[in-house]
Amino acid sequence: MSGVLFRNELRRHRRGFLIWAAVLPLLSLFRMAEYPTFYRENRDAQAALEQFSPTEIELFGLDSLRLTEIVDYYGGRIYSLLLLLGSVYVIMLAATILAKEEDDKTVEFLLVKPVTRSSVVTAKLAAVVVYTVALNLVLFLAVWGMFAAFEQEGYDLGTLAVLSVGSLLVHLAFVVVGFLLSVYVVRARTVYPISISLVLLAYFLLIVANSSENAGWVRYLSFFAYVDAADIVRNGAISAVYLALFASVIAAGTVLSYLTYNRKDLSA
Repeated sequence: MSGVLFRNELRRHRRGFLIWAAVLPLLSLFRMAEYPTFYRENRDAQAALEQFSPTEIELFGLDSLRLTEIVDYYGGRIYSLLLLLGSVYVIMLAATILAKEEDDKTVEFLLVKPVTRSSVVTAKLAAVVVYTVALNLVLFLAVWGMFAAFEQEGYDLGTLAVLSVGSLLVHLAFVVVGFLLSVYVVRARTVYPISISLVLLAYFLLIVANSSENAGWVRYLSFFAYVDAADIVRNGAISAVYLALFASVIAAGTVLSYLTYNRKDLSA
């Protein structure tokens, strides 16, 4: 029964996934198409930085990137946009896929079937995870193709792979946050603005952390800061501390979702 529910959820949300999986690569293509011209006009990193305001350089850590190199250009100008928009998609999907059963008054019909609450959570969470992984795979392949088309002097595929893993981790973290949110908030008109606000708040905290040396501790409050493009390009890896935080958040959020949903009083 849980397998049937899982397949139903995949079919139900397939159109939304296809739209996002088409729009995000197109957005990155428009930005990446500017790279050859940017490269020709700015033959060194310092000249490239002069194209941006001091505020942009500070807030987005552009001074740590060699923007004439295609991986750094992607990290500085496109990566954060894909992270942000992808996070909006996955948290909205996660925040409604479970709650809508109560919002649509179908939860009682679902639970009278031979399926446990844990099976319902598993099927719906698995569907969100599948689409999250698929979205990140599509983005990786699309950007990889763009790199091959627009490269000027070669690029480090390993760094691109780490950036892609970072994107997946951020999106999975927002998945569990959204899924846990759906356990408590069941009205779509309420859960949508809350979930989007959480993503925007996390992005704002990244900007705050980058704008002040005294606000470095704020980085621990934002998933986006864990996979900051400048840090990954400079170090070639994601910090072990941040990886541990990702693992903790994802594991704790998943367990708490199961426990809470199994104990809550469901209204039909």
